[in-house]
Amino acid sequence: VTVCERLKIKSSKDTAKLAQAKDETYLKGFTSGIMTVGPYAGKKVSDAKPIIKQEMIDAGQACIYFEPESRVMSRTNDECVVAATDQWYLAYGEESWRSAVTEHVLDPTKFNAYDDMALAKYDYSIGWLKEWACTRQFGLGTQLPWDKKWVIESLSDSTIYMAYYTISHILQGYNNINGDKEKSPFNVDPEHLTDSVFDYIYYNDAPLPTTEIPKEVLDQCRNEFRYWYPLDLRVSAKDLIPNHLTMALYNHAAIWDNEPDLWPRGYYTNGHVLVDAEKMSKSKGNFLMMDQTVEQFSADATRFACADAGDSLDDANFARESADSAIMSLINEETWIKETLTGTDLREDTNYNFMDRVLTNETNRLIQATHDSYTAMQFREGLQHGWFEMLLARNEYRAWCQDSKTPMNRNVLTKWAQSLLILVCPVCPHWAETMWTHGLFKSSSKLAVKAPWPTADAENKVLTREAKFLRDSIKNYRMQVSKAKKGWKTATILVTDSYPQWKIDTLLWMQDQYKDGKFSPTFMKDLKQWSTKSVTEKKLIKLIMQFASFNKREVEDVGSVAMETTLPFDQKAIIEGSENYIKSQLNLENVSVLKLDDDNSEQTSIVPQRIFDNVVPGKSYLMLL
Repeated sequence: VTVCERLKIKSSKDTAKLAQAKDETYLKGFTSGIMTVGPYAGKKVSDAKPIIKQEMIDAGQACIYFEPESRVMSRTNDECVVAATDQWYLAYGEESWRSAVTEHVLDPTKFNAYDDMALAKYDYSIGWLKEWACTRQFGLGTQLPWDKKWVIESLSDSTIYMAYYTISHILQGYNNINGDKEKSPFNVDPEHLTDSVFDYIYYNDAPLPTTEIPKEVLDQCRNEFRYWYPLDLRVSAKDLIPNHLTMALYNHAAIWDNEPDLWPRGYYTNGHVLVDAEKMSKSKGNFLMMDQTVEQFSADATRFACADAGDSLDDANFARESADSAIMSLINEETWIKETLTGTDLREDTNYNFMDRVLTNETNRLIQATHDSYTAMQFREGLQHGWFEMLLARNEYRAWCQDSKTPMNRNVLTKWAQSLLILVCPVCPHWAETMWTHGLFKSSSKLAVKAPWPTADAENKVLTREAKFLRDSIKNYRMQVSKAKKGWKTATILVTDSYPQWKIDTLLWMQDQYKDGKFSPTFMKDLKQWSTKSVTEKKLIKLIMQFASFNKREVEDVGSVAMETTLPFDQKAIIEGSENYIKSQLNLENVSVLKLDDDNSEQTSIVPQRIFDNVVPGKSYLMLL
């Protein structure tokens, strides 16, 4: 039901979505499901299934047979018939072999799938993959060593070639992967590459073979392989998880069974590419070739739109609008950064004001966030942090300085701009290099791509909360002003540092209920019992229930800080320090700040009780006068 709702399946006619729902639920049931009845109740489905299968075979209730997963059509549009003929098989699924591969894949210190759904698919495929027909009697391929009338089929013959990549430049020469440009620099012929030669190169304990290849060449190959292996990352298509990628794991485990440190450390997989949310089709006229796209949008704008297309196993969406907007954004930022940093209107001092510190802190935070996203192969998220959020932080700083009639700080802006260039360099290298050549930054590196990653101090989380308080306050003020009658020019901003006692008691109770980052499923029931024991007034019980329910949602959104009974910053000082900014943003002439905690009954008496009760720490209120 959950999957049907998520995929918005309306009827049995949604065949494509139903097939997707079936695949997802079957996979989830196999990898995460628990048997609820029968002799294997409590066991994982993935563990119980092979046991039950064998019991049925032994009892004569089932037999093993082979059939295609679906209808098979040839490229000539003929339906294929599967025949049972002589065949060589790889015994994938053999218990000790399978267990070793499963243990490797499910250990996050040894293998990274970069996506929980992908990891589940590997786990499933490792258990599902059994005898694999690994040969054929026609076509190109490597002859099967012990039965030369067979050739090894391409999937089975392409699972450890990345190990050969580590030595191909030595045996064949640089830029000669096809072997057709020149003879081997060390006169190595294919006939020289015997099993004993490869054993010596790839196994630490193999003896020196009898061969015409010089020992120094063999040692160079061995050292090169040991330097590069294991492979840290292989990028491929999600369709290859059930075959090629899983086979590569199995085959590495078989060949380097005594050296699991040489098994693959990570696979990143992705789906197909859509164009403007539609499948590419020549009939629709939305079929894009890479050279055509680069010519139309430029290389960097194409890369920008690709990075922005998506990070998950779902099909990525290349949006032409994103590429178009990238062109304008890159040009505009180049112009602004050059004009601003070469201008004379910037402050040169190091006495940072509130917003100087906010932009510096945001830059530090986004440097780390972008690094984490790139490391996790989340390029869309990295672009969000390293470009869009960086620009938003600068825009806020620029507006604050302009409205406050305070020049921007050169040191702060230079750090921001230099960081921006390097953060976006993996996505838009040509733009970054062009900006780097303008000589705006002090660096020993002549190229942006060789510049070190920006250094970042630890995020000041209190300062982040202070900036968010100001940002959220102005957003709320705008909503209040938009609903008010036109012509208001004076306002008083109400703040408070303290809750009434009943709210403090409720927050303290909530803190006690918050365990391991979550509340109990019986939270509301427990709240009702606690409030009725603690309070006798029915109206107050109702208020407690409403307050706790609202605050629970806040905690789920921002974390445990929403349950604090006091704030670690001065709200009044932040607002007063941004008075000119607030007036300009709201088109007001006069703004004052009233702290409701202060003992000033004459001023607080003008505040209606309904407004007074709604002002809480961290949430100020704009009262138009």
